[in-house]
Amino acid sequence: MSPSQSTVRLFTPTGWVIGTLHVPAGTGLLPFLNGDEAFFRMTNVSLPEQPRTIPFLALQRKAVLVVVPGEDALLGIQESRDQVRHEVACLFDGGLVMGTLPLPKGVRVSDELMQSEQFFAIEDCTLGIDASPEPIMEAEELVFVHAAEVFGVAELESE
Repeated sequence: MSPSQSTVRLFTPTGWVIGTLHVPAGTGLLPFLNGDEAFFRMTNVSLPEQPRTIPFLALQRKAVLVVVPGEDALLGIQESRDQVRHEVACLFDGGLVMGTLPLPKGVRVSDELMQSEQFFAIEDCTLGIDASPEPIMEAEELVFVHAAEVFGVAELESE
């Protein structure tokens, strides 16, 4: 089976990298992001401050702070009826994500994230990027945040 293609925006320490991520067929984006490959293969890539699109980029997993999936992405998120939605703010170098983190009933935010180095989903988000000269705020339905690269998670409230 040939890989599926997902349009993504990836926030890195140098800014937004936008392009097509090549995901194995039948694999959701979140399970792929949490796989064991050290680099993501991307094509048709736009880099910060570069006027031309480049045909290929191998981007190191640990350089990705936040992933904004395109509408064409198969997400691969596990839904459960017994979830509690926690209002959280995730702080990372260059910005923050505020939104809701759905977790199984009885699981605390700190317990879920303290040991994790994986990507996790935040829904109904406000994404704040500390860009110069003006900070950028945008709303997103869903983003994936790299737990290994955040330096703080605040629980604001839960359902």
